[in-house]
Amino acid sequence: MKKHFHPLGNWRRNVLLLTAASSFGLLLPACSSDSSDSQSSGNGAEAGWGGETYSQGVITEMTEIKPGEWKITAERPAGKEEVAAVLRHFDGKVDTLQGQALQGKMQEYSRANPENRANGTGMMDILMWSSIGYMAGRFLTPNTGAYGNSGILQRNQGWRANVARERQTGRGFFGRGFSGAGTSANAGISESRSTARTAPRPGIRSSAPSGRSSRFGSRGGSRGFGG
Repeated sequence: MKKHFHPLGNWRRNVLLLTAASSFGLLLPACSSDSSDSQSSGNGAEAGWGGETYSQGVITEMTEIKPGEWKITAERPAGKEEVAAVLRHFDGKVDTLQGQALQGKMQEYSRANPENRANGTGMMDILMWSSIGYMAGRFLTPNTGAYGNSGILQRNQGWRANVARERQTGRGFFGRGFSGAGTSANAGISESRSTARTAPRPGIRSSAPSGRSSRFGSRGGSRGFGG
């Protein structure tokens, strides 16, 4: 077959050929990476969050008053990124939940429960209503039923207010031993924006068993929240 060559000088014919090629999709876009770039940038600030963490952490003490039923029996402020839950089991065993073990359980709970379980009494139900859960953005106002003593909740209102202020400035939740530093403002824990509870009621009696009163607030001279 005889091939026909069109001289470059014939610009009118070249324009017609280019127009026909583009109409059939034969010409590639100038920047083929635009879609992938926009997709990666569309992940939002959360994917690449690198903001400052809260200026204080918190230590929460929880007591199992009877099998399967827990209460928050003490809380105290702690150093930056110092986050832990001291667990006093009904059988007398005491252990501490922190680092990736704590983070993993909170992530798992938030995936299974978009909202905190208001009437739940299990260990993680109560922990997510604690100040640890508050730092992770799990509720707007406290659940008084999660606390064994109204004074615990009332004394930490100033601490919570400070966390709320710092959250507005872009600070986020992260604890020592957590994984994924700088990737999430809530350490990979899903926030719960719509949960709202009533204000603390006075006169809530402590339901912690006798002989297990909290030593937080007297140990090492620390007096806990608002002391």
